[in-house]
Amino acid sequence: MGRCRSLSCAFRTRACLLGGIFAWASRGPLFSLPRRIHMERSPEPRRLPRGSPLDAEPSCLSVLSYNLLAPAFVRPIDLRTGAVQPFAAFEWASAEDLEWELRRKRLLKQLEGWHADVVCLQEVQFEASPDGSFALPVWLQGLGNYTACIPAEKYLTLIAERNERVLANKVAIGCAVLFRSDRLMQPSDTESSGSGDPNTLVSACLQGCPESPLAALGKTAFFSVHLDAQSEEKRVDQLRKCLEKARALGTRQVLFAGDLNTECRPGSCIAAFISDEMPSEEEMARECASALRIAGSEDGDDETPAESKETQTAGETGEPSPEQLEQWRLLWQKAAKSPAEHRINLSRVPTGATRSAYDHGKTEGPCVTWKLDHILHSPETIQLRQLWTTLEEDEAASASGLPNGENPSDHLPVAAIFQVSPPPALDEDARRALLSRLGDLEALHAAELSGLEEELAKLEPAAEAVPEAGYAKAKSKKKGDSPEMIAFKQEKRRRQKELKGRQAVDRQEFVRGLGDLELDVMEAANCSGDWLETGARSKPKR
Repeated sequence: MGRCRSLSCAFRTRACLLGGIFAWASRGPLFSLPRRIHMERSPEPRRLPRGSPLDAEPSCLSVLSYNLLAPAFVRPIDLRTGAVQPFAAFEWASAEDLEWELRRKRLLKQLEGWHADVVCLQEVQFEASPDGSFALPVWLQGLGNYTACIPAEKYLTLIAERNERVLANKVAIGCAVLFRSDRLMQPSDTESSGSGDPNTLVSACLQGCPESPLAALGKTAFFSVHLDAQSEEKRVDQLRKCLEKARALGTRQVLFAGDLNTECRPGSCIAAFISDEMPSEEEMARECASALRIAGSEDGDDETPAESKETQTAGETGEPSPEQLEQWRLLWQKAAKSPAEHRINLSRVPTGATRSAYDHGKTEGPCVTWKLDHILHSPETIQLRQLWTTLEEDEAASASGLPNGENPSDHLPVAAIFQVSPPPALDEDARRALLSRLGDLEALHAAELSGLEEELAKLEPAAEAVPEAGYAKAKSKKKGDSPEMIAFKQEKRRRQKELKGRQAVDRQEFVRGLGDLELDVMEAANCSGDWLETGARSKPKR
């Protein structure tokens, strides 16, 4: 996870400036499901006016996501072009509405008044210490009763160096997760990632404090995410990395909140993570063309400005080519398989548009809106009850663009309130019965392997005796196996391979009919991944 510190103690395009650097290694394959689990339909959530306090119901979990608009990303001179990039110009906004000190005070007042249990922030501009390390800015440290998880130091250093090269401003910008330490805690058995979290994908593994109203909340992986602004393929890979991280943390319960840089419409590959309903050809073509147009007109994270790059854009008609559509379909399928591969079910909080600005490539109005900020969650243990309204209830901001006098960022925050329940688990009798069946299978396989070895030992030809005469000469020249020994070794390998192959089929058949809760028991017994192929249990986590 990211580095966590107690605070009481101590448009789509700006994501490219964050670098999107990540390096989480998969911990090996786990059991996957051949199908997507369909949850019972939840009651229609109640919509609250944006800004409503989030702590009115103590037994509920509240989550807030907010892209703060880092001050370094407001009208900077880009050294690659010698000018302010269009996406950073904010031509519709006044200088006063963009002034950082005013925005900072408004942001702090908002965060202090909302009282969210979990706050997922994007575009946090971290402060450099005299020793060169980075820390949460002092103004955010003033939020009482929160603990913060921030990116690993090496990723903050990398993005600071990148911003120095591109913007002549050595500042580290990234995501953070803040959680209320009087209601939530980090499990003592949580294994932290050895390399730490990247700047755009920050996690916190949390559960309810035992004596708090959130005690029912089991181990859950929370992620503050800022997905790539330009590439759908990178966005898919980033979310897959988060799913892998959650499984490495020992949970299937997750919540993602942040700027996904996509509207998650049918046909988009990110939407495939939350719905297995096959989109129409028209929807696929629309989303493919939209992604290609944005990729061809917006800045990327490779430090080459958009106008200097040869990009794979949609054709003159605005329609993607057959080859581009086929690549899109393959990427959609990759995304659609991801939840089942990791046995994580996802639902989306139905938030509305959160960003208002001039349309892509335009230097004048009218402003248009996008639905870019989202909350995705596991519905088994986190059931949506309430959510904030967004730009659908703010005609003035939709027309004027963001930020404005009432809203200190170029994104509106999104927030949701959830009813929590303990993670489902197999009852004790069923668990013991499953482990007994598992033990019987492993004992049978061990006996079969032992029996084969005993049988083969009896069939092994006797080694040829070395003649006494000429012993020294015989010793100096290596003697090959006899034809009988060669034939025996070949037969031995064949029979061992045959038995191990049949036993692998037995293990696959054993798990084929198991449900999610039974597979959880198998994973807890270290019988996943390689066990299916070799029969060897993985080493327990320390």
